[in-house]
Amino acid sequence: MRNFLVMAFIILFSISSVALAAENNLFEIETEGSYPVATGISSSLAKEMALFIAKKKAVDLAGRYLSRKNLIGIHETERDEIYSLTARNIQTEILEEKREVVEELTRYRLRIKARIHLSDFVKAEMEDFKQEIKEEKESYQEEMDQHLSSEIDPGKDIAKAYRLLREQKWRILMIYFNHLVIKYPNWDSIYMAKAIAHYILNEPMYMKKALGEACRLGNQTACDDVKNLKKLHEYDFGLSISN
Repeated sequence: MRNFLVMAFIILFSISSVALAAENNLFEIETEGSYPVATGISSSLAKEMALFIAKKKAVDLAGRYLSRKNLIGIHETERDEIYSLTARNIQTEILEEKREVVEELTRYRLRIKARIHLSDFVKAEMEDFKQEIKEEKESYQEEMDQHLSSEIDPGKDIAKAYRLLREQKWRILMIYFNHLVIKYPNWDSIYMAKAIAHYILNEPMYMKKALGEACRLGNQTACDDVKNLKKLHEYDFGLSISN
């Protein structure tokens, strides 16, 4: 509890400090997000996911410039974790929404305008710290069960995956991944996180498989990685992977 109060004081002090610079560091950003409307995926889920993906792109853009100005100092291992939580609560306006067919795959596409304040990142850090404290109190059985609520909250849910990855709770993380894949079918970010986990665990074959899934779902970074990686830990990335 004492550590929590100390951290809370530090973050609240940071919010007060960044408020002084907020007016000059307000971002208005237009981005797009899309999500496949495939078997087992409702239009409402696809819309919520497309919205979150667009918001996360906006946060990534703002964060890149704010960090270069040293206004936020989020460590690389926490970036996706914090940015995912930041994207949950930023102000947005939907400019356009439609269903379209791209390479025989129907996708729900949204275009948004987002307003991002410097304090949004600090508040997300506070939320992340609160979630970490909450998870520390979970019993072993609760950790292993990794129950996900039915509420669609991709920012909070993927942030937990990144947090477990940072904490190197591998067994719990893999169980959690299994739940995420069921709750959010065809979400490329899950497979990108899995690829990172398998890399850290020195499992290049499974890393390649996760990257392949992310690429199949339209993640260009994953496609580039699969194409450009030739060998890792003596594993030949040119080898085919059997299911």
